[in-house]
Amino acid sequence: MDQPLLVLLLPRRLERFHLEQPVRELLRGQGVVAVDPSRVPLVRMAPTVAARAAMGQAKRMKLPGTPAAVAILHPFQFFLAGALLARHPRAELWYGRPEEELVPELDEAAAERAALTMPPEELLAIAPLRMAELGIVSAPPSGPAA
Repeated sequence: MDQPLLVLLLPRRLERFHLEQPVRELLRGQGVVAVDPSRVPLVRMAPTVAARAAMGQAKRMKLPGTPAAVAILHPFQFFLAGALLARHPRAELWYGRPEEELVPELDEAAAERAALTMPPEELLAIAPLRMAELGIVSAPPSGPAA
């Protein structure tokens, strides 16, 4: 069986993200992968074009396991999250809802679909507990025995 994964869809490159440290902590786990945003933001496209582009992007992703959860930290990521969830229907959506609401339609859609919705800081803090429930390995890979 494939390794269950938490796929973190980052709203910006990790080095420029204000929650870089808690994301890096999660990334220490062998069941966690982060995906940088695309060079062309999907939110700048018409919704039907964005959905098609996201489906193509999700199809091209080479993941080291099967998503058990997809976490978004901004509603702009809902297009790609939706495409991943369509390919992996058993996966949960986790929505780290930011304080500012930039696109109400995406925010509402993400909150309605999500198994977990809370501020991004809280979501990242409780992620290891939910990961354990889903069988996602949150511990770093073990090195060679000494």
